Amino acid sequence: MKKIIALSFAVVSMAASAANIVLVGDSTLAPRSASVRNGSWGDALKESLAPSNGVVNCAVGGRTVRTTLPGWEKSLKKISSGDFVIIQFGINDAAKNKLVEEKEFKDTLTKFADDVIAKGATPVICSPISSAGYGKNGKPDDKFNDKHNASRRKYGDFAKAVADEKKLAFVDMTSLTSAELAKIGREAALECYLCATTRDGKEMFDTTHPTKAGAKRFAGLFVADVKARKLPVAKLFK
Repeated sequence: MKKIIALSFAVVSMAASAANIVLVGDSTLAPRSASVRNGSWGDALKESLAPSNGVVNCAVGGRTVRTTLPGWEKSLKKISSGDFVIIQFGINDAAKNKLVEEKEFKDTLTKFADDVIAKGATPVICSPISSAGYGKNGKPDDKFNDKHNASRRKYGDFAKAVADEKKLAFVDMTSLTSAELAKIGREAALECYLCATTRDGKEMFDTTHPTKAGAKRFAGLFVADVKARKLPVAKLFK
C-alpha cells in the first residue's frame, strides 16, 4: 500500500512539474518541417528536455517586435503558468526596410515580458544567434569575422538592458554562437548555415538561417549555458 501511495505521489509530482518552453521570435527559432534543410534552434531544444516537458513554437520568420505585436494575444493564450518563454528578436529589427529603433524595441520587449509574467510564466530573453562570420570568397573566408554581428550585438544589448531592468534571465546567444563558430573553423561553421541555397530562382549565400545540424549545435550551447549558470529554466532539461 505504501509503495502504491509513493508511486502515486511521484506521478502527481512529475505532472505538477511538467512545463513547456514557449518560443517567441524570428525564423531562427520558427518551426521547420523534416523535409527542409532549414533548422530551428528552438525546436532543437526538444532533444534535451526532460520527460513531460515540451516546446510550443510561436516564432514566425521575418518577424520584428513590431510585427509580432498585432498577433501577440494569440501567442499569449498558448502560455501557461509555470512555462518558460524564450524571446529572441534583433535580426529583422535591424533591417533597413523593417527598422525598429531602440525605444520601440525596448518598450515592446518589456510589454512581452510583463505579459508573460502576468500569466505566471518566466521570460528568458536572448540576443540573436550569430551570423556564420565567413564570406563566400576571398580573404574573409580564412578567419572568423565578427563585424557581421555588429547589429545583432547592438540589439542584443537592447535586449539585455530590458532583462537587467526587469531582473530576468538573459542568454547571450550572439556571443555563445560566435565563439563556437570561431573555434570550429570556416568549413564546420558554414555547415551550420544554409549557405548555397536557391530562393525565388536566385542562388544565395545564406549565413543567417541555420541548418538542422547548426540548430542542434546552437541549442546545445543554450542548454549548456543555462545549466552552467544554474538558471531556473535549466530544470526543464535532462
